Amino acid sequence: MRTTLDIEDDVLAAAKELARRQGLSAGKVVSQLLRSALSGGMEKAEAGSTVVAGFRPFQEASPKLVTNDQIDQLRDQDGL
Repeated sequence: MRTTLDIEDDVLAAAKELARRQGLSAGKVVSQLLRSALSGGMEKAEAGSTVVAGFRPFQEASPKLVTNDQIDQLRDQDGL
């Protein structure tokens, strides 16, 4: 189904990044996230594990070191 939603820029960027990492479309990822949120699909934490407000960190695609200089360059490109 096709519809129009107003999604904040940072949320859309996060959804697109998840989609890229999972090899899915952004629409599919947003649908999965909404379905999970609406169905109360919070994952149960195992004893001794660390939970950060329900956030699941990205899977590491390949180990890369990101320097402050690289971050500054990206900020400059985006005018931040």
